[in-house]
Amino acid sequence: MAKARYAIYYMPEPDSKLWRCASKLLGWDSFQGVDVKPPKLDGIKPERLREITASARHYGFHGTLKPPFYLSKTTDRAMLDEALEAFAAGQKPFKVPALELAELDGFIALRPKKACEDLDAFAKTCVKSFDNFRAPPSAEETQKRLKADLTKSQKKMLDKWGYPYVMDEFRFHMTLSERLKDKERKTVFDAIEPEIAKVLTDKSWTFNLIALVRQKSKDEPFTVVKTYPLKPHAKSRWPLRKKK
Repeated sequence: MAKARYAIYYMPEPDSKLWRCASKLLGWDSFQGVDVKPPKLDGIKPERLREITASARHYGFHGTLKPPFYLSKTTDRAMLDEALEAFAAGQKPFKVPALELAELDGFIALRPKKACEDLDAFAKTCVKSFDNFRAPPSAEETQKRLKADLTKSQKKMLDKWGYPYVMDEFRFHMTLSERLKDKERKTVFDAIEPEIAKVLTDKSWTFNLIALVRQKSKDEPFTVVKTYPLKPHAKSRWPLRKKK
């Protein structure tokens, strides 16, 4: 039986215009777990759009908080669900600057127009709070990461947290493409921008939901297991006490 991977994401509400638009661009709705017919874009053939969104489609439209991990031997999914329930119950929603379509290290993604300390702090808290659920990466996984020419700081994050782009290396983004060469990246950016512009607002937005997602096997895309609204007035049991 294949071993499942989990991750903790930020995801827009499934009935939001942003979610529907991004899911169409990627060709996958991870809330429903179904393929979605992509839109027709100027200058991009449908088969090429599917190729350049392959990786993003595999993970689903999201902003990473706790990167994908296998469960440790001392934990299980029920324990993770319980911890997420308790965690979310004690967290306050917060405002994030408006999103913009941007180029990020050769990728096309959505990201906040300005830095957001609350968002960065929340992501750090997620990484720390749920690290006891993460099984250490295999030597093969670690070596694969090291081939990415990581900085000294990123190697330190990989060693401590199992992923190089967390904590001070974290940049919140919601990916929409593979890494593309300059000319094609501009073509794709220009084609996607009108679609995204219809669903973005110049105003700030409220971060109020986190999601647990699961990948049943390496060849399958991530799907949503459960969402957890942040509830500032709920009675929280976080942090959970270890059961005797």
